[in-house]
Amino acid sequence: MGCKPSIFSRSLILTTLVSCLAFSAYSHAFSLSDLFGGGDDEQAEASATNPLTDILANQLGVTSEQAAGGAGALLSLASSQLSADQASELSKMIPGSDALTAAIPAGLGGMLTNIDTINQVFSALGMDASMVSQFIPVVMQFLGSQGASAGLLDALGKVWTPAG
Repeated sequence: MGCKPSIFSRSLILTTLVSCLAFSAYSHAFSLSDLFGGGDDEQAEASATNPLTDILANQLGVTSEQAAGGAGALLSLASSQLSADQASELSKMIPGSDALTAAIPAGLGGMLTNIDTINQVFSALGMDASMVSQFIPVVMQFLGSQGASAGLLDALGKVWTPAG
């Protein structure tokens, strides 16, 4: 004999899960767009209005959508691994950083646990994994030009260094 959960208990479980996601200390590293993907409007906005996206597209010859998704993947990974102060500094350095993380292809944002997982996002965006190593110095240079602290740049260098 199995015990069948009631509608109330199912609702309670769902509400609890959503609350945990919404109010988690790590909520800055995970959003519902990681599960369901960012909207096309957000991706278009990230591509059209972000100076980092423009620099990446111009210097590396990628599309605005690829630049936004690739930068968003790097920023999402960094935000999940930096201290709260460094993550806050990073988000202030890049205008529209939320729109960039929303440009990560649907379902892939939540899997970003280290630099090696970034390759899958780049592949989904139609870029070769070698593009990751081309994005990083451009993003670092951009952050330096925006006045990022040496501590933040050092921390990002560690987060974005491939394992091994």
